[in-house]
Amino acid sequence: IRPFLPQVTACPGCGRTTSSYFQELSQQVERFLAQRMPEWKKTHPQAASLQVAVMGCVVNGPGESRAAHIGISLPGTGEAPRAPVYEDGEQVCTLEGETLAQEFLQRIEAYVERMPSRSGARSPR
Repeated sequence: IRPFLPQVTACPGCGRTTSSYFQELSQQVERFLAQRMPEWKKTHPQAASLQVAVMGCVVNGPGESRAAHIGISLPGTGEAPRAPVYEDGEQVCTLEGETLAQEFLQRIEAYVERMPSRSGARSPR
């Protein structure tokens, strides 16, 4: 099976989530990936196999985020308004505030840029 677009995993939501923000962010990530994929197909075709997690609380969020290439675990009910970001199974930063979505999209872009390019050479970090 050959992937054509990165896969986004998002939780369905439950009583632990504080809002629909994680669903909105998931949709924003999907639109971003679809928009960027035509260029990435030329420069970083392996981006089609990218797995991104957008989770709504700390119950399943960190585990799903660690299992993805890059993932974010948004705060749920009663949790601090901070969102840890994971890349390749390791927590790399914590995002918070009004720029959280844009910063996460920038991290996805940077992650793809570090993937091996079409020539096979790894892009500089």
